[in-house]
Amino acid sequence: MSLIKKTPLEAWIQAKVSEDRFEPLTREKIESYQLQKLKETIAWAKQRSKFYRNILTDIEPEDIRSLKEMRMLPFTDSADVREKGWQFLCVPQDLIHRIVTLQTSGTTGEKKRIYFTEEDQERTIDFFHHGMTSLAQSGDRILILMPGERPGSVGDLLKKGVERFGAYGIIYGAVKDPKKVWDVLEKESIDIIVGIPQQVFAVAKYGIPIEKNSTVKIKSVLLSADYVPDAIINELKEKWNCKVFEHYGMTEMGLGGGVSCEAFQGYHLREADLYFEVINPDTGEVLEDGQYGEIVFTTLTRKGMPLIRYRTGDWGRFLPDSCSCGTILKRLDKIH
Repeated sequence: MSLIKKTPLEAWIQAKVSEDRFEPLTREKIESYQLQKLKETIAWAKQRSKFYRNILTDIEPEDIRSLKEMRMLPFTDSADVREKGWQFLCVPQDLIHRIVTLQTSGTTGEKKRIYFTEEDQERTIDFFHHGMTSLAQSGDRILILMPGERPGSVGDLLKKGVERFGAYGIIYGAVKDPKKVWDVLEKESIDIIVGIPQQVFAVAKYGIPIEKNSTVKIKSVLLSADYVPDAIINELKEKWNCKVFEHYGMTEMGLGGGVSCEAFQGYHLREADLYFEVINPDTGEVLEDGQYGEIVFTTLTRKGMPLIRYRTGDWGRFLPDSCSCGTILKRLDKIH
């Protein structure tokens, strides 16, 4: 029997997908749930969103009889959100709890804005709650090197998530001075760090000359919000003798998409809230597991601003074999 702890996302997803938590979770149950949620999303979006009413004119929820038939749905992309963002909305503006404005490289001068209801953000807190138990437990002190000064920001949601299982989250924000962060590590007796790869690496590098006399004992690190080079992972493991986990997500996903487990064999996905595809970026063809292509996702439970077949521009693949942790959840390989 594997000594690797199974990803906690499986039990979390089983509670959402199956009425009987004692029955084994299967791919068939997950995909049946996803198909039903997809139909509900299409119906919701067509009824309430000007954008989707226009592009889904000829498509009804009952037309989608299997997940393979998703390929008849049109793609959406960054330009759509940038140019027609408010048209995606499915709720009145007064029900929007958080608006995230993203810088873009578009030529129109328009910024990309992503809208979330309070219910949408609650689902992210729930994901952070269960996803973080992959590397943390009750009593851990977690330093959050992510923006968190505003209610509903990623740091704020992460803090709320970890406190649900009894950990203590400390929001620091972005790293500007590694020395100040190192001082916090020592003063607060931090067990776990969550942050952007290059910034966490800068903190570890600063601490190298004084490590022998330091009280800092980091047991785990979660790297997020950017590509994670293997060189940084190896350096952190060597300098801190810690486990290094990775998270894949983006604002458009609701900030959370997938997280690695103790096997470190890809990202286990948030399959109850998101449906992922890998496509040929030139033809739009859906690729088989194991083939590299562009990552596309569909929100299954988003109320404020659902996104259907959203092209991320990220490059990756589904891993075709099973994870050593024993889960039946799908996995994405490292994203580029």
